[in-house]
Amino acid sequence: MNTFIRPLQRRTLFTSAPASKQFLVLIRDFNDPEALERRLAIRGKHLAEAEKEVAAEKILSGGAILDTHESGRMIGSCMIWEAESEDEVRQKLENDPYTKGKVWEEWDIFPYRNAVGKLPKGQ
Repeated sequence: MNTFIRPLQRRTLFTSAPASKQFLVLIRDFNDPEALERRLAIRGKHLAEAEKEVAAEKILSGGAILDTHESGRMIGSCMIWEAESEDEVRQKLENDPYTKGKVWEEWDIFPYRNAVGKLPKGQ
C-alpha cells in the first residue's frame, strides 16, 4: 500500500438552502350555480395575491381553465409553481382568496420539470 496516497476528500456542493422544485397544479372550481359569481367577486383580490407570488418568482405561470374557448367560462385554474416542497404549494393554495371564498373545490399537485418554452427549465 502506498502511504503517499491520501484518502479522497469530499467537498460539499450544496448550500444550506434546499433546491427549488417545480409543481404543476390543476384546480377545479365548485360547480354550483353561484360558483362563477363568487369567482368574479373576489378575482381582483386573488390576482393581487398571485402577482405577489409572481414577483417572488414562486408562480411561474397561471391562468383559468375554461369550459370552451367560445364561452370563456372559467371552471378552474392551472399554475406552475417553483417551491421548496409540495407542502409549501399546498399551504399557499389553502390561504388563497379563491379557497377561502369557496371558489376552488379541490386540486392536484404534480411534480413538474419544465423542458422547453419561456419558463425557466426545471432542475
